Amino acid sequence: MDDNQTPSKPPRMTALRQLRLPSLPVSRSVLTALIFAAGIIIWVVSGVISDQATSHEVAQPISTDIETAQKFKVVARIIETQDFRSTLKLQGRTEADQIVTLAAETVGIITAQDIKKGSFVQKGQVVCRIDVGARRAQLDETRALLQSRKIEYDAAKKLREKGHNSASQVAIAKAAYDGAAAAVKVREIELQRTAIAAPFAGIVDSIPVEEGDFIMVGQSCATIIDKDPILVVAFVAENQITSLHLGAKGKAHLATGESVEGKITYIAESPDATTRTFKIELETPNKDLRLRDGITADIEIDTGSVQASFIPQGILSLDAQGRIGVRVLEGGRVVFRPVTILSDDTGGAFVLGLQPQEMVITVGGEFTRSGQEVDYEMQSTKIRTQ
Repeated sequence: MDDNQTPSKPPRMTALRQLRLPSLPVSRSVLTALIFAAGIIIWVVSGVISDQATSHEVAQPISTDIETAQKFKVVARIIETQDFRSTLKLQGRTEADQIVTLAAETVGIITAQDIKKGSFVQKGQVVCRIDVGARRAQLDETRALLQSRKIEYDAAKKLREKGHNSASQVAIAKAAYDGAAAAVKVREIELQRTAIAAPFAGIVDSIPVEEGDFIMVGQSCATIIDKDPILVVAFVAENQITSLHLGAKGKAHLATGESVEGKITYIAESPDATTRTFKIELETPNKDLRLRDGITADIEIDTGSVQASFIPQGILSLDAQGRIGVRVLEGGRVVFRPVTILSDDTGGAFVLGLQPQEMVITVGGEFTRSGQEVDYEMQSTKIRTQ
């Protein structure tokens, strides 16, 4: 080898140099994005590690007990039962005690009308007169025949006593006499029927015939009304009839503005076949006859005394079954108490169904449910009864 020659490089190094990649330029925006991505990866990884570290800790329970939450607040008051005179309210009308149509019992011509329509008549007073015709003469004839038969009968008895006739002859004379007496009675009745009289004291309400009219048997001559006492009639439902009894007192407010008092004198034993209601009659005095027949009436019957509670109208409500009732408190919990309304007006209602001393919710009850535990405030104001 020549001493002046430079030693040559190894062949491997030469190859590496030949394989060197050219350098790529890196912009500032790319570098910033890489740094941001690396930061996100580090944050996610640290969160996973933190969750794993705390997963071994004992979890503290979160209180979800509804009962320990703030309770709904209502207003309540103690309502005590009191004596209540129970009344049954009905709709009815006045009715005359007696209404009679005076019908002719014989035929003839009306010769006189002694009474005018609307007049008051006494019992036995003649209202219409029928022409007697031949009736009086016929009566005189039968009376004469009766006298003849009596003489014959008396003679037969005397002859029998002396033994001059038989018992059969006496019997025949007796029969003839009795027949004549009966004929006289018939003629007397026929004559009496020509004078049509009032069967009781009352008012002549109508006279459908006039003087000169020919009247037949059964045809109306006049209508008499007895209004003292006057009746107030009503019909009672099946489920209410047991609360009534004979002698029960009642009041009736008439459409004319008049008010009367009376007592029950009649209760039907069987109901009306169509309406299934029972007729009752409240009898009231009408000495001056001022009360008229057929006037509409609002009736109140006293059915006795019961212990009832007086509550405000606004607290009545319905439960899921459609029952009327109120909400009360028992041990701090809401209870729905069904009630029966006895009487109500704008001031309140008397009801049956509450305890002698009941804590009734007066405000806020409509926002509660049965069984709910609530806070409550006692109401101090009193409910005024009517």
